[in-house]
Amino acid sequence: MLGHSTAPIVSLLALSLLLFGSAGGCGYRFVEYRSDGADRREIAVLTLENDSEEPGVELLASQALRHEILSRGGLSLTGDPATADFILRGRVLPIRTRSRSFTGVALAREFSVTLRMELRVDAAKAEQGKVARTQFAETDIYLASADSAVLRKNRREALRYLSGVLARRVHDAIDRDVLGVMQ
Repeated sequence: MLGHSTAPIVSLLALSLLLFGSAGGCGYRFVEYRSDGADRREIAVLTLENDSEEPGVELLASQALRHEILSRGGLSLTGDPATADFILRGRVLPIRTRSRSFTGVALAREFSVTLRMELRVDAAKAEQGKVARTQFAETDIYLASADSAVLRKNRREALRYLSGVLARRVHDAIDRDVLGVMQ
């Protein structure tokens, strides 16, 4: 190999070692996670019923609940209610929308939307006997627009945000009331 220099390869190797070697100083480290899964309880999240007039809001809320369970520890998400320790089911209640502020000619500039869910956690196995049932509600504000597509998008984003907030509160309640985890 005439005319080829090994300097670029050596430089790349030195740079790689420098980057990987300094990664430990930045707080990054390799961690070995050991768990046989015996301490993890499984929960099945059934798609919520939609008692509101908002199409698809039950899918937003159900997805937010599943995402929250997947992103936290303590529970493992399963798609099979027959093998789950707990089953989360419920419904999205009618959504409340109200005008919040107005322009000088009585047009709404902001709306508030309240997402309410009624949920129940049932123990799938009779010997566990832990059951919780409750309602959750949260309100957000979104901007009005003369463009109906923008108005729908703003409302949808507010409902997506509220679904996430309520999912976190639901998971906290499951930890506290069903699993007995102190926070």
